[in-house]
Amino acid sequence: MAITVSFFPVTDPRMAAARQIRYTVFCEEQQVPLDLEWDEHEGICEHVLAEVDGVPLGTARVRPYKPGIFKIERVAVLQNARGQGIGLIVMAEIMRRLSDRRVGAVVLNAQAQVEAFYLKLGFVSEGEHFMEAGIPHVHMRWQPTG
Repeated sequence: MAITVSFFPVTDPRMAAARQIRYTVFCEEQQVPLDLEWDEHEGICEHVLAEVDGVPLGTARVRPYKPGIFKIERVAVLQNARGQGIGLIVMAEIMRRLSDRRVGAVVLNAQAQVEAFYLKLGFVSEGEHFMEAGIPHVHMRWQPTG
């Protein structure tokens, strides 16, 4: 099983696959309204696509959030590919890339059901759970070392 992770702008043809994964996971499975899934930040984000043997199965996006801080958003893996470590590989590649840029911090709003996944990656929960798109979330932060 060969897993590749690529990074690209919204104008790249790979964006079609990333959008399809996001639509399937967030809009169809989790009933997130389309107008909340696609927002004004798409153009400033670096988009991520994970492929297994050339088949797109996972995605995410990374955007500049505040000076020295980046935000990871829209992390999604298709249902039939979950549990194979694809999300972990996507996050590891994003975190490596951001560490190489020497960013000050990385934040994300994790769905509460996957908070433990991000805790294992070194993120720390901040504050109380809150609702976003009708789904419980928690704000999390990671400080790169080195």
